[in-house]
Amino acid sequence: LSRRLPSAAYFKLVRAIITSVDEVVVRHSGIVGKHAGDGVTAFFLAEDLGSSSAAARAAVESARDLSIAAHDEAKAVAEETGLVEPEECLINVGLHWGDHLYMGQLVSGGRLEITALGDRVNECARIEQSARDGQILASKSLIENLEDEDAKALGLDPDRVTYMMVAELPGADEKAERDAGTI
Repeated sequence: LSRRLPSAAYFKLVRAIITSVDEVVVRHSGIVGKHAGDGVTAFFLAEDLGSSSAAARAAVESARDLSIAAHDEAKAVAEETGLVEPEECLINVGLHWGDHLYMGQLVSGGRLEITALGDRVNECARIEQSARDGQILASKSLIENLEDEDAKALGLDPDRVTYMMVAELPGADEKAERDAGTI
């Protein structure tokens, strides 16, 4: 879309979608992290949500709502500009469980960012980059943090889910295979 749309229209679209994405994350009691280009990181903390299961559930619910939010914002921009089809605006999401992250604020050059550091953050980025065509990819460790009640509310049965390693995904590139291939 960035190559096809006028820069002003593309910026309007990205700004609307990212604003909506941030609102979805906050609505699900998550913390909005870094924005990089048209990407966003978010964190759902067990301490804030009451349990690991509640945090995993909030992450899945948020991911599902992101697609709806992106479609709605793209529809509004489409109605205004006539330059984009809402179906073209797909959000790829990677979800992963990180029990040992270093999270905090980074302040540099007048910028304030909330970020997390650690292997799980890098692995999640590789999961997300392997998603295609609006997929939500969740790691085994995230799904297996769901307690029965939360899994049921999401329409999932962790005892019947089968998993695919990142390296087996059609969208996995060399970096994803190297950094998160066995997840």
